[in-house]
Order: sequence, then structure tokens, then C-alpha cells
Amino acid sequence: MRALALALAMLVAIPAVAGAETWRGKTGQGRAVAVRTGDNDRVERVRVSWKAKCRKGSYMSRTVFRRPFDVGRAAEFEDGGTYRVDVPGGYRARHRVFVRGTLADGEWTGTFRVRTRVTRDGRFVDNCRLRRVRWSAERV
Repeated sequence: MRALALALAMLVAIPAVAGAETWRGKTGQGRAVAVRTGDNDRVERVRVSWKAKCRKGSYMSRTVFRRPFDVGRAAEFEDGGTYRVDVPGGYRARHRVFVRGTLADGEWTGTFRVRTRVTRDGRFVDNCRLRRVRWSAERV
């Protein structure tokens, strides 16, 4: 009996190992956001769905940010960069994106922004922009 009590006391004394978790939420536009943390409680991936206004309409997409981030601390991250995508109809879009997030009171909150330049056959078609939009995500 004494050995069992000692074994249980040892288990309680060992710190709990954090596990990977997913956080889901919405942007100020009502679009989906997902944050995934790894075993070390640091953010591994962030996915933001967005809609930017253009001169001639709008552009809808989603951006996935992956480690390593420009800033990647236990309770905060930020990342930015440029990427290009082919769009149906022979168009090409170049997105300049930035995301920032902070964990406080059990919730990730942050901001996202994007500027997009659309071309076709190398010629300018349109510029699109989503100024800073706020987002939040809770653990699921």
C-alpha cells in the first residue's frame, strides 16, 4: 500500500507535458481563423480566411502561416511575407501579408492585413487591400 502511495505521489510530482492544441475563431469579417500549437505550446500554424476590396470588385482567399515565424514566443507570434498564386482565367496574384497574435486569458487575439496585386499576362489588372482586421480564436 505504501509503495502505491509513493508511486502516485511521484506521478503527481512530474510536470504535465503540454500537447498540441487547435484554436478556432473568426475575423472581424466573420471569416474563419485557426491557430495550431505544438507540444511546446508555441504556435506551429495559423490559417486566416479573408476578403479584400479591390478597385474592380473583391478578392477572397485564405493564407496559411507556418513556422518559423518572424517572432515566435510562447504567448505571441508575428509573421509576414509575400507569395504568389495562379488564379483561374490566366490571372496571377501577388499577396503581401502580415499577421500578429497574442495569447491572453485563454484566447488568441490579433490582427491580419493583406495587399494584393493582380496581373494577367504580365499586365496590371487590379490592386486589392484589406487593412488591419482583428481576429480571435478559442481552444476547441
